[in-house]
Amino acid sequence: RRVLSTSTSGAVLKKKAGPVKGSDVPRLNIGIFGSMNAGKSLLMNRITRQETSIVDSTPGTTADTKIALFEMHDVGPTKLFDTAGVDEAGDLGAKKRAKTLSSMKESDLAVVVVDADATAAGGPNLSWERELLEAAAHQGVLPLLLVNVKSGHVDKSAVDKARAALCEGLGAKATEGAAARGVAMAYAASDFSDLPTLIVDLADEADAIQRVTNFLQSNATRVKAFMPRALPERYLRPDAGVFLNIPMDAETPSMRLLRPQALVQEEAIRHWATTVSYRMDLGAARGDDAEARERERLRFQRALRAAIDACPPDAPKILVTDSQAMDVVHPWTLDETTGKPLVDITTFSIAMMHRMSGARLPLFADGMRKFQALRPGDKVLMAEACNHNRITDVCNDIGMVQIPDMIASHCDGVNIDHAFGREFPALDKGLSEYDLVIHCGACMIDHQKVRARISDALEAGVPITNYGLLMSYAYNGHDALDRVLQPWEETGAAAAGA
Repeated sequence: RRVLSTSTSGAVLKKKAGPVKGSDVPRLNIGIFGSMNAGKSLLMNRITRQETSIVDSTPGTTADTKIALFEMHDVGPTKLFDTAGVDEAGDLGAKKRAKTLSSMKESDLAVVVVDADATAAGGPNLSWERELLEAAAHQGVLPLLLVNVKSGHVDKSAVDKARAALCEGLGAKATEGAAARGVAMAYAASDFSDLPTLIVDLADEADAIQRVTNFLQSNATRVKAFMPRALPERYLRPDAGVFLNIPMDAETPSMRLLRPQALVQEEAIRHWATTVSYRMDLGAARGDDAEARERERLRFQRALRAAIDACPPDAPKILVTDSQAMDVVHPWTLDETTGKPLVDITTFSIAMMHRMSGARLPLFADGMRKFQALRPGDKVLMAEACNHNRITDVCNDIGMVQIPDMIASHCDGVNIDHAFGREFPALDKGLSEYDLVIHCGACMIDHQKVRARISDALEAGVPITNYGLLMSYAYNGHDALDRVLQPWEETGAAAAGA
């Protein structure tokens, strides 16, 4: 409950980033933005050194966001967004613009491309470019300006004047945006208002490739991507124990673990923690056959006791389970005599969302308040990032069956929509038509997209929570919810000082 009570500050979370190894390696997202025919697609091709995007003088050639993955020396894995021009008129132009601004939210660096002629006296105004730069600053995305010299000549004094006008007030926009999203500023205001600028002729292939690459590499070092580990630091050391409870059903893929399971396992092993994996028989654990249920309980507790005994008595130990097993794991990990927990517990979904959201777990914990207050007629969006086919006729899919049933049991008459895959649905009112968003662990999207989804929810004023938190509460109430959040609590003094 202390996590719920400090959901605005997030003071009870550890925010120490670890070494960039294994599953901790982040990908840098670079978005390319601008008006039609500014040279965005040509810039994409110069960066990737191949014909990644179609380049043509016809306005509106780029109809949808083009994504390219590549490796940038001294930077690492990089994702590029080549977006449609924001100044296209009409309904189609409005749709392209919405998609472009969505890509902005997922970027770490936003390169705004402008035709050098547009900066000259008498040229078209730069209102669209100004809007893009303000959008970047508002989202906490570092803006860059690239002036494309198409005519072979550039009036540098005009560029300087245009640049000064474009960067004015960007620092204030960044401060306002951080406040609106309820986060601390990751950068100084000057990181936005300084607006690093490159003047280059993109048609000069050899020169452009070198200068653009150097420009991006030098600015990539400024990006502060906070990627916490999935588990708190105290469970990632040689004397610690990590017990992984991994039930399997008809939707479980062959020959591999699910990404949250594999990530937590790899993270624990990499940091020398003693790791035990266990497949719980949920059918037996929940079944009507009392003998089979008791056999499974004893089998589980033998495995858990062996894992606990393998670590020093005072060493930190945690059990990480599939969220759907919380109805079994919570009571089975309480001492039969005292009722006290035998081991710390959380779920893969919660650990994954902690990591992917940049340690914004209190925001999702706070979203549980809205779940508890749902009323008939309220509208909920179930957001699941993966695209697997749901075979609800042979297994109880979490997003399609189990959580909807929990919602109906908690409050009948709630309307539920589903959004599967990597994109939120195109909604006339955005997310504002919903009363609550319930999100999965986000294992199939990157942390930048999770950040964008959080931003969308905050801008719409819609609370957001997580599968693991909801299922823990729905099965066992506040006691279980407190238990799955407890691993991220710091000392009482630290929390009290928030």
